[in-house]
Amino acid sequence: MKYTEELAVFLEVARRGSFAQAARALNLPTTTISRKVQLLEQELDVKLFQRTTRALTLTEAGARLLPRAQSVLETIAELKAEAELHLEKPVGVLNLTMPTSLAQGLAPLFAEFLLAYPNLRMHFHCNNRNLDLTTHRIDFAFRLGPLHDSCLIALPLARIRHLLVGQTQFVAARTPPAHPSEIAHWPCVRSHVDGLLGPWRFVENGNFFDVYPENPVLSDDLLLSRRLVLQGVGLGYLPLGLVQKHLARGMLVSLHEDWLPPGRELFLVYTDKQYLPFKSRVFLSFIKEKQAHIRKLLGDAEAD
Repeated sequence: MKYTEELAVFLEVARRGSFAQAARALNLPTTTISRKVQLLEQELDVKLFQRTTRALTLTEAGARLLPRAQSVLETIAELKAEAELHLEKPVGVLNLTMPTSLAQGLAPLFAEFLLAYPNLRMHFHCNNRNLDLTTHRIDFAFRLGPLHDSCLIALPLARIRHLLVGQTQFVAARTPPAHPSEIAHWPCVRSHVDGLLGPWRFVENGNFFDVYPENPVLSDDLLLSRRLVLQGVGLGYLPLGLVQKHLARGMLVSLHEDWLPPGRELFLVYTDKQYLPFKSRVFLSFIKEKQAHIRKLLGDAEAD
């Protein structure tokens, strides 16, 4: 900061009432001490000291400057101390955005991070919209590909596979569909993001095709969609990580798994900054270290 040294010299001269004593205390030549005080006086356009042959005293302007100079230097010292603390222990707030259902799956990971770095806090923005990172001051976003913003750095984390599932009794009461296209006539719960309906995609002989359920129940919340499917309202096309424990308990059954595509890639994205804050570097390092664990949490088969 400009004139920090001059303010420090001014304080030392004021304390000791002598240019010579201030020079000895600061281990500087007396001429340097005098020059720095003169530079400060020129910048402020005031006289700071009244010099006589017998004493050196503060002028009225110097007396007004004294407590302010002390406050400025103390503030700078505090900021330097905080900066040094940042280098040892990350502090501050990390703003993260992700779909609500994904936040549920990754909650154990976030808890582990917060316990490891108690001086950090997290603010979660959980919704199905792709928030602009700069406008909303977001540090990191978890997003499903394909990505469309080439200005963002993207770290691949896991592959999110979707399954066609239904409540066990609901499926047992009906004739099993011989082909995925037949489910278009079944009661279904379909999810959407901001009004955009995600396709129910399948693969046949290496070719993709989409199925569009007729008159489905619509939901923009995957957790609600899962609840409705568990209650027997209809079939759902849901992420494996969201339904795997219900499949293991026999509450849900999966249909036509051989017809399902490999899934969509999940990315951690962030803005291309030349100098990431220390808190962000720590979080990024943590996520890279936990990639295998993330795949396991989200039901990615590559985690095995």
